[in-house]
Amino acid sequence: MSWTVILEDENKYPIASLSKEFTTGVSLHNDAFRMLRYLDPYGDTTFNCLQQQELLTDLRLLLELEPHPLLHELIALITQSQQQVHTYVCFYGD
Repeated sequence: MSWTVILEDENKYPIASLSKEFTTGVSLHNDAFRMLRYLDPYGDTTFNCLQQQELLTDLRLLLELEPHPLLHELIALITQSQQQVHTYVCFYGD
């Protein structure tokens, strides 16, 4: 499964995106992942500012399980979102 990840403003205007699609070999349907388990591989999933801190926790856990440079980029994208108002991290599935 893979997702295009885009940081968007409240009007769905793209602000930034990952350099390539986010993929993982780890099963995200695990109780250890509080937010990642809700990623829809065939649809779109949007995380608001209230959800992003837990999303970061999930990504740090995933980084321990599956070290990948793209995860650092994704963490930076979410951190950027938290520093701005009315921004959303959107995962677009296939």
